[in-house]
Amino acid sequence: MFTKKRPDGTYIGGLHFFTQLLPYLMPKRSDACIYFEQEIDVTGTIEYLRKRKHDESGVKITFFYIILYAAVRVLALRPKLNRFVSGYRYYQRNKISFNFVAKRSMTDEGEEVNVTLSFSPLLSLEEFCKKIHGSISVVKEGKSTDSEKVNSIISGLPRPIIRFLMWGVGFLDYHNALPKSVIESLPFYTSVFFTYVGSVGIDAPFHHNFEIGNCGLFIAIGKLRKENCLKKDGTVQTRDRIKMTFTYDDRIADGIYCARAIDMVRDFVENPQKLETPLELTEEQLKELNLAAEELKIS
Repeated sequence: MFTKKRPDGTYIGGLHFFTQLLPYLMPKRSDACIYFEQEIDVTGTIEYLRKRKHDESGVKITFFYIILYAAVRVLALRPKLNRFVSGYRYYQRNKISFNFVAKRSMTDEGEEVNVTLSFSPLLSLEEFCKKIHGSISVVKEGKSTDSEKVNSIISGLPRPIIRFLMWGVGFLDYHNALPKSVIESLPFYTSVFFTYVGSVGIDAPFHHNFEIGNCGLFIAIGKLRKENCLKKDGTVQTRDRIKMTFTYDDRIADGIYCARAIDMVRDFVENPQKLETPLELTEEQLKELNLAAEELKIS
């Protein structure tokens, strides 16, 4: 307790004095939220997926997987986005991890399950898709995740005990005393929290961030829609488009840095062929990314 060491990140010292003051000026994540909206033309993406569906690899590649893989690559290339604030201090996260909700069945009564996965930025697109598809398949088969087990136990307790436990999590987290097992069992300690509301025909909302945990980026993905666009020659062309919204903790990196990262996400999603070549990182980039050694393993 009362240490700068954490199981999920490395303390960052020597930051600009104003950056160090930001957590004191905006103590809560909700105080520091910036909201971005991005329109993405996915006409080429859909055609790409249509062609890949019939290739010889047999790997299932979906629209959602393309977005997730693009996000892994952008976090690797823009490592400040993988920082977080805890106890008024800054940390570089030691893994690239995502949380999203999967429904066991696409019905109103279908149970929702939190899925948290970490990914090596060195994975190829095919390796990434195999990993995530396998994990989602296990969840849909009805097997409980660690997060489900913890939530199930806590939700059955009396209200005063639940309130005390939530306070205790915050207290221990503030003092870097929260056990690694607890951090890994909760969905709020992750690089990005995704919600793919487009899968149920809803457009992307501006979502809240959570105060509990240390996730600084929430991404909502909206429904696919047809839109008539005016070309330069004056003719009208129908395009496939989606809206993505980003709720971003402005304390971890400035808005320009984040905006450029969002442009990179758009570019990768609109041009998925750019993702076919596995990422190669220099020693300097790996040092700045500061991932744990096991997080760089491909298998």
